[in-house]
Amino acid sequence: MFEPISTSMNVAFIIPCLNEEASIAKVVEDCHKYLPHAEVYVFDNGSTDLTSEIAKQAGAHVIHSPLRGKGHVMRHAFRVIKADYFVMIDGDGTYPVNEAVRLINFAHEYNYEMVMGSRLQLGEPEAFRPLHYLGNRGFSALVRVLFNYPVNDLLTGYRVFSKRFVEQVPLVSRGFEVETELTIRALTQDLAFAEVAIPYGERAPGGKSKLRTFRDGWVILRTVVRMWKSFRPMRFFTTVATLFLLASLTGPEHYANIFSHSAVLFLALGFYLDSRLDFERFRLRQIAAAEKTEVTSVRRKSA
Repeated sequence: MFEPISTSMNVAFIIPCLNEEASIAKVVEDCHKYLPHAEVYVFDNGSTDLTSEIAKQAGAHVIHSPLRGKGHVMRHAFRVIKADYFVMIDGDGTYPVNEAVRLINFAHEYNYEMVMGSRLQLGEPEAFRPLHYLGNRGFSALVRVLFNYPVNDLLTGYRVFSKRFVEQVPLVSRGFEVETELTIRALTQDLAFAEVAIPYGERAPGGKSKLRTFRDGWVILRTVVRMWKSFRPMRFFTTVATLFLLASLTGPEHYANIFSHSAVLFLALGFYLDSRLDFERFRLRQIAAAEKTEVTSVRRKSA
């Protein structure tokens, strides 16, 4: 059983919002209730209702984030907020705020850079739209296969980040694909993270999902493939080369040479990019080791 969070630990809630007037007051009030010393930031992403006014009345710091999209909001939040731990939670009331204490303590106790609240084990079945549930399962399975890591809930919007995570992970996503990017960047940058099962409920009456099933699903798929190519280039280009090789053996004979040459080209490209990635990892390790040695030397001199 974890102890209550120390008041010396700086915690910030990040609540991206777009037209959540039906639920935002309860979410903010629960943040203050379960973590009284935490700072609560509502990032209004262009609401046309009373989200900002209600959030202010409930005691949140309201920051207007004009670039539309959850990815833009998270990049904005990471840039302007300073804290030891950051809690990303949606403003729709579907995530239990009281679980934040357990997630933060889990991250702190075991030195995780990110802890994700996994909804699929304990979530209420009626809280999930069928296509969204199937899409999440499918994308999570795809990431497990491509990156060889057992991800259960790739698209969860309930996460705790350490200060180190926020400083070391550059985000480029614009919209809902940011959750996918956060997970893949953590596992490809060797940042320790874990999933913890949490309850998940239905939206507050009057609340509406902003997720566009097919359009956002396509963007998430592109994000997975793009990041697979960027962080696992050998696997990606070997797969492409294999497809061209099969095409050269089974396709039209007059295209056989083109397909076989393309296979060799993509295989060579995979080797090249993978070598560059290994070199960059080696360089970063050398820099980190040098910085650690320098810090140790300064501490010894001051002692």
